[in-house]
Amino acid sequence: MRVWILISLFFSSTLAIIVGGGGGGRGGGGFHGSSSSSESWSSEEHGHGHGHGHGHGHGPRPRPPRPPRPTPRNECDDGWMRFERPTGIWCIYLGNPGVTNGAFSHQDAQNACVALGATLTGYQNENERMAVANEALKKTTDMGRLVAGIWLGAVAYPNCRVTSCGPYNTFQWTDGDTTGIGGIKWGIGEPDNVNWPGTSSCIQQFVMSPNFVAGPDDYYVWKTAFANGDLDKYQCTSLAHPRTRFYACGKRAVNR
Repeated sequence: MRVWILISLFFSSTLAIIVGGGGGGRGGGGFHGSSSSSESWSSEEHGHGHGHGHGHGHGPRPRPPRPPRPTPRNECDDGWMRFERPTGIWCIYLGNPGVTNGAFSHQDAQNACVALGATLTGYQNENERMAVANEALKKTTDMGRLVAGIWLGAVAYPNCRVTSCGPYNTFQWTDGDTTGIGGIKWGIGEPDNVNWPGTSSCIQQFVMSPNFVAGPDDYYVWKTAFANGDLDKYQCTSLAHPRTRFYACGKRAVNR
């Protein structure tokens, strides 16, 4: 009986040692599980880090596209009047040389326009003709004057310098852009058959206040022959009547 008890105690001790070792193995397995969990967390962190790194690998976020640049427009210089024509935008400048004694010829006017990169202008239509005339009338009255003349870009055809060839066949516009007869409105009896020896015939535009009264250097017949903005066949040289002189330059607009 004692032997049996001793044998039982022996086997019980051995079994406890075995079980304890297995528990240690499981404990080790638990550690390894914790290590695996740690490795898993580390792997996830690494994965996230790799993901962020992958995102940064594409560089900074792309900028939004720039808005399109405005389409360039044909514009006139400051101080020039802007008109729409079939050929595009035409710019007209009303020049005032400050001349009140008539000493300013058609050629003088053309030279002044060339200095501005332009040429003496014609009128494409009624709107251009009257816009310039009304602007000139303001300047004329501001100078204390009642009448003035504007040199325009037109010359008579060679066979029409003396004898008129009619209202629409006597002159030609010379600015290289004006076409047609829409800007022509003559004073009464114009273009006439007056001959100026030694010079060609040009066109001036009358600028006239409704309160016009002929002064010492004026002609009273202007009052009935011309309204503000009417055209007049006239000699191209100076001294010119009316004594107060203007000139109208024209040029094409430029892209801006």
